[in-house]
Amino acid sequence: MGINPDEIKRAKELGFLRNRGTDRFSARILTGNGTLTGAQLKLLGEAAERFGNGTAALTTRLTVEFPGVALQDVDAFREFVAREGMTTGGTGSRVRPVAACKGTTCIFGQCDTQGIAAEIHRRFFVGYGDVALPHKFKIAVGGCPNNCLKPDLNDLGLMGQRDPQNRPGEQLLKIFLGGRWGREKHPGLPLSRLFTVEEALDIVEKALLLFKSRGQQRERFSVLVDRLGIEETERLLVSDELLRRKEEILAMN
Repeated sequence: MGINPDEIKRAKELGFLRNRGTDRFSARILTGNGTLTGAQLKLLGEAAERFGNGTAALTTRLTVEFPGVALQDVDAFREFVAREGMTTGGTGSRVRPVAACKGTTCIFGQCDTQGIAAEIHRRFFVGYGDVALPHKFKIAVGGCPNNCLKPDLNDLGLMGQRDPQNRPGEQLLKIFLGGRWGREKHPGLPLSRLFTVEEALDIVEKALLLFKSRGQQRERFSVLVDRLGIEETERLLVSDELLRRKEEILAMN
């Protein structure tokens, strides 16, 4: 029980969360879009036995946590899972791991949820990994209005919609802003029209730039949306104003 607080902080930044009442940690494996290969699952089973207590826990954000890891094994665990291209992380005031439902294969799915989530993970979880935000920022991709994943309860949620013109191959998304759940709940507010996947990815980036530039320290994105108003927020996100200021915004402390 005598771990240095700086060591605990470093472990958390790497995705190792201290287990209550112990000096052990849960290693959080990122999936990117809620999927893992057979080879990755096999290696994770070995990791659980070698470094943890032999169990794994699935999180609501579709990551996998392995409890019982000793502090001195943090780096060895990360090196071990890297053999199959996996890493740990997903904490702090940054973009959090992206969650996606099984809309890619579900009979009700209206979009490739896992493909879209993988691209968001690449562009914004990895690409914006060093960008400090006022608070954590959660993104979810749902396949249809059945709303199994609750994308409207995320800071930014994407929901697949049927194309009213029935154009073959077209994927359209409804976008929700400012959702959150937990102790203080806030329903996500929908934008006024549907967006293509590429348009939606641009909206994600603009939302991050807006949060970085206009958010106050330790406030969630929902507070910013309420303060600006959904109409003004949408105006900023559909224009290119924020993208033109991208370098300036990312340079802000």
